Amino acid sequence: MADSRSLSVLIVDDNPDAADSLATILTLKGYPVRMAYNGPDALKLAEDAPPDVVLLDLLMPGMDGWEVANRLAATRSRPVIVAITGCDGDVNRNRSRWAHIPFHLVKPVAADVLVDLLRWATRTRAGRQQLDGLA
Repeated sequence: MADSRSLSVLIVDDNPDAADSLATILTLKGYPVRMAYNGPDALKLAEDAPPDVVLLDLLMPGMDGWEVANRLAATRSRPVIVAITGCDGDVNRNRSRWAHIPFHLVKPVAADVLVDLLRWATRTRAGRQQLDGLA
């Protein structure tokens, strides 16, 4: 279970089944989760209540995940962005780096890998916030 300092998580995926399944797993682990099924809705949710972590599909119609990531990276809250995608390869991983996505995971991703990433984000949250204050 997550501790009382749980991170807020925003899941963004145009596949409702994938998003809902991931949300169920993380909710059972104690993480507060919100979902968006497209880029514009994700940006609106992030504006209303900035998430700590965004789990982001990259290949979405309309506004793709790379554009969403770029816009989120430009906000004051600067969430940790984790791509969870079916697109691998150097070109896509480079696009992720350019879009300020430090973690590019290829589906299927084991739940324990995501939970480990969320635990890392919890442990490092204070340090990352301190660094953001220096920018």
